[in-house]
Amino acid sequence: MSYKSNVSKRLNLRRVAVELVCVFSITLLALIVVRSLGGLPSSLTTCVAIAFSISAFQGIAHALLDGYSASWRFFSVQDAWIASISSLTGSLLTTILFASAVPPAGWLIVIVAALSGVVAPRLFSRLLHRRSGFSRYGQSSLDDDEEDMRPALLLMGFGDQVADFIRSQGRNSSDYRMVGIVHFDSKCEANSLRGVPVLGGVDRLPAIVRRLTSQGKRPDYIVMTRDEVGTRSVGEILSITDKIGIPVAWLPQADRINPGLGQQLRPIKLDDLLPRSANLFDAQACGALLGGSTILVTGAGGSIGSELVRQIGILQPDLLVLTDASEHALYMIDQEISRVFPNLPIISKLLDVRDRDAVFRATKLHQPDYIFHAAALKHVPIVEAQACEGVITNVVGSRNVADAAAHHRVKAMVMVSTDKAVNPANVMGATKRLAEAYCQAMDAASPEIKGITRYVTVRFGNVLGSNGSVVPLFQKQLLQGGPLTVTHPDVERFFMTIPEASRLILQALLLGVGEDGDERGIFVLDMGKPVKIADLARQVIRLSGLVPDRDVKVVYTGLRPGEKLYEELMHETENLVQTEHPSLMVARPRFVQIRPIRHHIDTIQAQAEAGDSIEVLRLLKFYIPEFATTSRAAQSIIEKPIQENTRPEAI
Repeated sequence: MSYKSNVSKRLNLRRVAVELVCVFSITLLALIVVRSLGGLPSSLTTCVAIAFSISAFQGIAHALLDGYSASWRFFSVQDAWIASISSLTGSLLTTILFASAVPPAGWLIVIVAALSGVVAPRLFSRLLHRRSGFSRYGQSSLDDDEEDMRPALLLMGFGDQVADFIRSQGRNSSDYRMVGIVHFDSKCEANSLRGVPVLGGVDRLPAIVRRLTSQGKRPDYIVMTRDEVGTRSVGEILSITDKIGIPVAWLPQADRINPGLGQQLRPIKLDDLLPRSANLFDAQACGALLGGSTILVTGAGGSIGSELVRQIGILQPDLLVLTDASEHALYMIDQEISRVFPNLPIISKLLDVRDRDAVFRATKLHQPDYIFHAAALKHVPIVEAQACEGVITNVVGSRNVADAAAHHRVKAMVMVSTDKAVNPANVMGATKRLAEAYCQAMDAASPEIKGITRYVTVRFGNVLGSNGSVVPLFQKQLLQGGPLTVTHPDVERFFMTIPEASRLILQALLLGVGEDGDERGIFVLDMGKPVKIADLARQVIRLSGLVPDRDVKVVYTGLRPGEKLYEELMHETENLVQTEHPSLMVARPRFVQIRPIRHHIDTIQAQAEAGDSIEVLRLLKFYIPEFATTSRAAQSIIEKPIQENTRPEAI
């Protein structure tokens, strides 16, 4: 049973009309030319009748051969063959009816003209889409038994990438069998593309697969095309494919197809689940800014710090100073960068940003042009239970780095912050907000104190796959057989990949202090739409080849202290302004004077170093009124009246 007997024949009336008009017009023009040369046909009426007959017979033949189901945009040799047969059939039948009306040489001109009328609109459509070259799908030296051994693919998408892949298969002895195409566009009217049947839309995928299975043509893989998924997210598509139990992969980009190696399908990765396209990065401009400079990175062994180091290494600085409080993390990033960039001068230095004297000594010794401050305590439950430690590292440590940068006339310091600093519901977020405020106050005060240092603060959400984040936890739970634990079914977070976050941090520096940049404020990265953690857990299960809630369960454990359902990227009082970069915005923050905030930090530092977590929590609440922890223990503390005669000024 052929596919065409299972696919509804949908005549595209617009295409039929265009083709018939072209055939009629070109044939009539040819007949008029023949008549002017030899006197036959005897009248214009006869010319019109012949042209009409050819177009009618040809149209009927083309419809019977299913020539109207193929896409004009991907007009192939197979389509040309069908068009030729249809045109010759129409011309021969007309020749029988009007044999004596046109001389033999004239009939030859008319037949060529009729064929041109069929081919012309298709070639024009190809040219509009800048298509070139023809191929025929399915040409293979393999016999039927051998062909059945090849993996069967169901392609998802309808466009240039799919057409290129099908064409490459015809050219390279066909690594795969294409059993059909599923499109994303509800307006798709073609029934085939280069001989591969178009079986319907993605919403009908389960029914399509059932029909293919009943015909003995069940696909081994469903293959998506990156540029043609339409408005659907990868996560949505994987949710649909859950119902059919077939692995999903990416089709290789056309420019990455290696004829000698075959067409290697790429598995879906977690990065693909983010509901947005990749962000732009001006590597050349960043290289011009940072190349030839001395750069110091705090927290260089962490997830963000280590990726920043990798990205900076590509930009060829004169010296890269790696600092971290963890000996193991520092050793690992030192070994990696030394191997990847053997000609890059590197200094690796154990440094705890909490030690003010050590920070000043390192800055004086190495005289960096730029400092990237990525060192922080970031795990919400840990910092929630140890508020004093969170203040000393995240607030005091950031102040130490900022002050050292100003004292030693560093060109710019980049402060890496978090979306948890907005309306903080935990101590970690509150400490990062206080650090943000200090850096912004330093940036505003720089002209007054005759400093040259610029302070660029970058705020973004969760990083996919970072140390201690939810994805590695899910992967570990999978290895243990599950279940995957999620705190709440509605909890959602903003996500981006580690390389993407690091490149946009560099881009923010460029906008803040680059040749054409003087943006002031807190840079907010465009994180796209938030992702539900429960959905992410199910996607991790799917990407492991398992079915959620059947092979591995997802269980809910309840919100942890300091955790909230939704994160935000800006406070209601901050004015968000678009920058010249499409993925970066600037939040105009609530600036505070440098003297009051220094006093605030001095006060809270003294309480933190004394180990008085109760007073630390109260001070955080007074300095940051929107701080509303979800921890019951912390709530009971910050709701009590302050033990001071005067209330400190909030920031």
